Amino acid sequence: MLFCFRCFASVEAQQTPGKAGLAWPNGNSVDIRQYRTTGKVSWYYSWSSHPANTDLEFVPMLWGPAHIDEFNRMIVRSNGRPSFSTVLGMNEPQQTGQSNISPEDGAQLWKTYLQPLKDRGIRLGSPAPSSAPSGKTWLQSFLGVCGADCTVDIIALHWYGTNATQFINYVVDFHDTFQRPIWVTEWACQNFADLGKQCSYDEVMQFLKTTQGFMDDVDFVERYAWFGAMKEMQDVNEANSLMTKEGRINELGAQYIGSDSDEVAGNSGERSTRTNTLTTTIFIFIIFGLLSFE
Repeated sequence: MLFCFRCFASVEAQQTPGKAGLAWPNGNSVDIRQYRTTGKVSWYYSWSSHPANTDLEFVPMLWGPAHIDEFNRMIVRSNGRPSFSTVLGMNEPQQTGQSNISPEDGAQLWKTYLQPLKDRGIRLGSPAPSSAPSGKTWLQSFLGVCGADCTVDIIALHWYGTNATQFINYVVDFHDTFQRPIWVTEWACQNFADLGKQCSYDEVMQFLKTTQGFMDDVDFVERYAWFGAMKEMQDVNEANSLMTKEGRINELGAQYIGSDSDEVAGNSGERSTRTNTLTTTIFIFIIFGLLSFE
């Protein structure tokens, strides 16, 4: 009987989705299935309206004013109920070089393109400010301008730094301030204040362990996505990458999805499916075997 319960626990561990997601700029050029071998990763977003070729839950984003036509065509005007349940707002709206939009213009964009999605039952995630001090201020101004005309179901945020305790305090403060579920859609062990003092690989692994463990444990963090699941890290410390330069999941990626690196190296979604099927089959045979003794 003990062995039987172990089989059942194995199936549950592999199939129950978690909070973890992928910030995925790779389209179909990298095999996303290698991050699915444990079942911990349950969703992804692409900073756009374009999904990859996967049945992971996709969360579209209206990145900013430059992407309105694409978003309007692919999301707002899509026929029938779409295959997504949540849409994210603008990317780092207070940052030059990102969506770079005022709270007033952001509120108007929201009312025009995002708010109508509520009529289709879509949850809406806030614009995700960077962790610069201006980020929280921008979001407060945006919500003030929007008032009752904007439904914001989720607060999205980004955070970059090297101190896990500061990250935790930041996330707690956002939840206390805005009183909504939290999605951390970018975070990494990255020092933007002094580019010459970056986290070592071991420090990144410890930072991820502490911060991911915190988010897994608290109910008010619904989802999170590490930066980043990509080969080129876009001026962020390369030690934060969840894959090799060849696009294969690495040791940090294995840690992120809750597995040993030896177990995931070279794996794909097909292996995960075969493992789940085999484990389930073993469980069924054991149950029938136990019943036959009664």
